[in-house]
Parts: sequence; structure tokens; C-alpha cells
Amino acid sequence: MLHKRRLGTPQARPVTSAILAAALVASAAAGVEATKILQTQGSSIDPVTPTMSTESLASGDSVVVDDPAIAAQGEGDGPRTVKQFTKDQEFSQFALTWTGQKDIAAYFRGQRADGSWTEWFNAEPLDYSSDAPGAKNGTDLIYIEPTKTVQVSLSGVDLTSANNSASVQTPADGQGSQTPSADAAAPAAPAAPAAESTTATTAPAATGGTAPLPTNFGDIKPVAETDSTATSANDIEAVFMDGGESELPANGINLAADSDGMPRVISRAGWGADESMRCSNPEYDDHTAAIVIHHTAGSNNYTEAEAPGIVRGIYAYHAQTLGWCDIGYQSLADKYGNLYEGRYGGLNKSVHGAHAGGFNSNTWAISMLGNYDTVQPTAAMIKSVGELAGWRAKVGGFDPTGTDTHYSEGSSYTFYPSGTKVTLPNIFAHRDVGTTACPGQYAYAQMDTIRQYAKSKYNSILSGTSTSGGGLTTTTPKATATAAAPTTTQAQSTGGTTNTGNTGATSNTATNATTATELLDTLINSSSNGNTSNAASLGTAGSLAALALGLAASQGALGDVSTVGNVQVVDGLKLSQITPILSDVATVLGDPQMSTTINSVASTLGNVLGSPRSGVTTYASTNGETVKYALFDNGIVVDSPSTGAQALWGAIGDAWASQGFDLGPLGLPTTQEYSTGSLTRVDFQNGYITYDPATGKVDIQTK
Repeated sequence: MLHKRRLGTPQARPVTSAILAAALVASAAAGVEATKILQTQGSSIDPVTPTMSTESLASGDSVVVDDPAIAAQGEGDGPRTVKQFTKDQEFSQFALTWTGQKDIAAYFRGQRADGSWTEWFNAEPLDYSSDAPGAKNGTDLIYIEPTKTVQVSLSGVDLTSANNSASVQTPADGQGSQTPSADAAAPAAPAAPAAESTTATTAPAATGGTAPLPTNFGDIKPVAETDSTATSANDIEAVFMDGGESELPANGINLAADSDGMPRVISRAGWGADESMRCSNPEYDDHTAAIVIHHTAGSNNYTEAEAPGIVRGIYAYHAQTLGWCDIGYQSLADKYGNLYEGRYGGLNKSVHGAHAGGFNSNTWAISMLGNYDTVQPTAAMIKSVGELAGWRAKVGGFDPTGTDTHYSEGSSYTFYPSGTKVTLPNIFAHRDVGTTACPGQYAYAQMDTIRQYAKSKYNSILSGTSTSGGGLTTTTPKATATAAAPTTTQAQSTGGTTNTGNTGATSNTATNATTATELLDTLINSSSNGNTSNAASLGTAGSLAALALGLAASQGALGDVSTVGNVQVVDGLKLSQITPILSDVATVLGDPQMSTTINSVASTLGNVLGSPRSGVTTYASTNGETVKYALFDNGIVVDSPSTGAQALWGAIGDAWASQGFDLGPLGLPTTQEYSTGSLTRVDFQNGYITYDPATGKVDIQTK
């Protein structure tokens, strides 16, 4: 339910499918909604009631934070005022609530035990309002990792009137953290004792007893300003939640006749739902026609034992704090591939949910724990989400890869006015109907993969080859256009390949296929043995690969070597693993070659690159050329005298990364994407990469 507010950056509205489906589901595939509620006793644990406390936002300390992660948002320079809370009891989830309609943009971050801070998490208002007595509105409940201290950055809220003093924080390293949308933030120093390097002072009192706090805290503008008068901090409550840890039961939901093929799902009893929190019986729609994919936002840094606690916290927040009477999602998934029963009433029943404003009727939600606008969802998560969607599509009687017509119910959280006729995939993303980034750019790129997993599960149930409880290993579907690793065609390695003809290569920085693979293998072995010296020595190569491979090796993120076409690649290595060196993004637009390339791509294909996330970095290549590059949310622009400025993104961009970036056998790109028959192709100095949109297959060929 995360609403995309990358402030200061114009956002392109997602384009939904306009193609009407002509195919009818065969009579054998047409299911009828189950008449019996699926039994959910299964393996269980004792109910767990999360710890929760609330207090007025005004009661928090006003702290002036000189952090680029906040200062970069909106207009103006200088520090920002934030609210800081320190509790005696540890908590792991945090939210803000209020009554009535308020347009608030909020970011949260938690302080870790070592004094460092998490990144800033975007916390947007939930797109559902209850008419129950005492119901509230609020932000997403954000998992900020176990902590006792949280900071809150807000716009449109008067943070200063309730306090007469404030401490000032500057990052210990002078750098600050990255922007709230970044994958990982360099930790800013905590509000620390004076002995630490952080500057922490108390601002002198101003006339009238009010501290001269910065007045530009409101420069983090909300997307839509409805009132020029700031909301008082006294009108907002801070919510501190902790769902605890627990082991998951070995078995999922007990089987019923209509649950054939259902993957292993942890029942409400299995994750410890306290059923006394529910305040009403479930409401049922007449059928289920589509599945909506979400993410919960917040930190991805949770353990398997912490995941049930996150579910419990969301349940308590939705049911009790907001007054929804139950959790909004019908089901949830964690990054380990575990699935959880959500809203009460039966997974095989059309329980009316609270998850996609304007499109809650006749839809069924799966929400992934974590923020997949900043990192890739795991393969285990995508597979389990797809298989659950395939089972639920079979129960509902609709084709997972088909489309259907929906009519908007209207909401301030959807761009479709009430009554609008919309054709949507039968498995669609929240952002397809809502003013939101949910389920995040990386999960959104996996939607076709989810549909193919669902189709495979759906077909296996129809054919009678599927088993329940996750016992069946289904045939892996065709990969599709995603931001994840490209489809690999496994081939028998010959132990070496011929030189690809790269010119200007030296013995220190291998550029043919054999030595590039040897380099990757060395890094993999070094990282697994805890030795990062080989990775560090790549710095002398002065290349994109030096940065990306060095970082990946130090984090143990390098995967196995496989083969695509006639080139060996490292599974999972991506453009996103390149670390920004310069943060001055203004230099990108000031570079004429790069600016021309960016404008050319945008005018033809839209904002496929996303926003800049680095300045222009320059290095000397192995043949003496000066190479420049700039990083973007979804890709990269590389410029050299011999190749010109070229942009890479998506599956082809990640395929180039996985073969070793500029140290690999392909060298640098020499063209943009172009169509050749049914394929999309990019040429490189020593070969080419093609991508088939119909099948998702990526092929790499060297000269």
C-alpha cells in the first residue's frame, strides 16, 4: 500500500493494459466459488498479542537533522526538523494515525543497536477508510527493525509549536544517508553523547519561548496540497508496535476437498492471530475475479522468525488501531517463500478486503513483506506468490494469464473515476489501479513471472498432477521481462572459450570470455572465504566492473556461473549493484552527450531509466579511453569517444552486468535498444544481446 512520492521528481502514471481478452476459459477450467470455508486449524501456536503503545506526535523531541536524505527532498537547502521518540521498551514497527482527511508525506527511520540508522522509509497514507465508529486514518505500519528510537520526517505538519528546544544532528561522516528511495542508506549518526563525533547541541530559546528551529521542515512537499495551513502535531498520534518472534509450524492449512493443489499456507492459528481482536464477521463478495499484488513497504532486513511478528503487527494495526476489524489483505508472503492466511473468512471464499481503494470488490490480495521499490524480491517469494495466485485463480475459475473488465468504485486513491470501465490482467499490481508505487519497481517487473508461475500451478491442478501443501515442484515457467536476472540457457561448459577480439586489453584486466569468467570465479571464492583483497584490487582497473564486482564480492552477493548464448555469466549480478561515487545528479543534465541520450530515450520510450541516482563518474579504460557513466533508478548511461553515449536498462542491461560489465567479453554498448524482427537488440563493441518480449529469453553472442 505504498504510495509513490519520490518528491521533486515527476512520476509517469502506470499504463494499464487496453487490450481486451477474446479467449474464453474452457469449461473444464471454469471453477465455482467454494461453498465450504476452507478449514484453517492446521498446526497452530498460542495466540500472540503484539505490544502496542501510542502517544501524541507533539510529545516527541524536535531534532534538527542535517541529513542529505531529507534536505534533498523538496526546495531549499539546510537541515530539517524531525520528531524523535525514544522508548524504554523495544519496538519494530511504527506508524502515524489521525482522524479526518489529511495530506501528509512522512518518512521514518530507526536507530540500530550499534548507533547507526536505517534508511528513511517512505510511509504513505493507507488507501482505505472505515466508517466504523472510532475508525482512524493513518500511514502504512512500517517495519523499521527492532529499535528503541525512531525519527519522523514530515511535511504539512507544524512540528515546532509544542516544543521550546531542539537538538541538532549532523552525520558523523559529513555525508549523511542516501535518499529515502535508495536501496541502502549510509548511516547518519544518532542523537549521541557529546563524546561522539556527532554534533548535538540545544538551540537557544527564541522570544516567546519558542526555539529558532528551521522553518523549512515543510519543504518535503506532499503530492497534492489540499490546505496551506499545516496540521498541528497535537492532531497526530505515533504508534509503536512489536509483534515479536516465533517459529513457523511445519504444516500449513488442513486440506479440504476444494483445496486441491493449494501450496503450503500458514493459517491464522499458525502465525498466532489473536482472534479476539476481530470486531465483526467477514463480508463476502459474490465471486473473485482478479488477484492484486502488493508489498507492505518498510525494511527488508527481517529474519524468518521475525516475519510472523510483522504479520501480527499489521493485523493489530489494521484491526484495532485503524478500526478495520481485521487485516486488510487476504494473504501475505515473506521473502523466504512462506505464505500466510490473512483476512478471516476462508482463503477459498470471496472475502471482501481492504487493500486497493476503488477496486476492493471481487479482488483478492497477496501482499509481500518488505519494500520492493528498493531491492529485488527473492526467487522463493516470487514462486510462492505465483503458486498461491494460481491455486486461487483455479478456485475462482479464471485464467491467471487472462484479462477481465472491472468498474471502478471511485476513491481518492485511484486515478479511475467511479464507474470507469477498466480492462485489467487477472493478476495485476496495485499500481495498475492506484496512485501508488506498490508493489515497487522490482516486484512490478516480476509480474509476468508471477503470472507464469500461476499458470503453471493452475494447469497442474487441472491436469491432476499438482499436490497440496507445497509438495509439488512445478515446472519452472518461462521467464519474462523483469528487472531480475535474465533467463539463462544452460549449456555444458567447455572449460574455456576463444578470445573475442577485444582490443587494448592488458594482462591485468582481462577482457576475453575465459579470463572474465576466471575473474568472477576468483571473486566468488574470495568472498565465500571472507577474503575481499581480490575485490579491492579491482580498484586499480578503474572500471564499472571494479565497483560492482568489488561490492558484490564483499557482500557475498555473487552467484553461480552459468551460460547464456556463448558467454558465461554470474547469476543475479545486476546494474543495480554499481555503487554511486558522485551524488551531484545535476552534473548528469549538465553533460551534453548524456543529456541528449536521456532525452532521446525518454521521447521514444518514456521514463524507462527513472531518475538519476549519481553524478557523472569518469575513469580510464584499459585502452586508454576516458569513459563516463551515470546511474539511474532503472539503468545506466555510458559514454566513451569510440562508442558515444548509450543507455542500458531492463533485462538487456542486467544481462550485460552479469557478463562482467565493461570487463566482460562484450565491452561497452555501441547502440540503444532497437527492434530486429520480434526481438529487441543492443550491440556492443564485441557482440550483441537480444531479448524476446514474448518469451523473456535473453541471448548473448560475441563476435
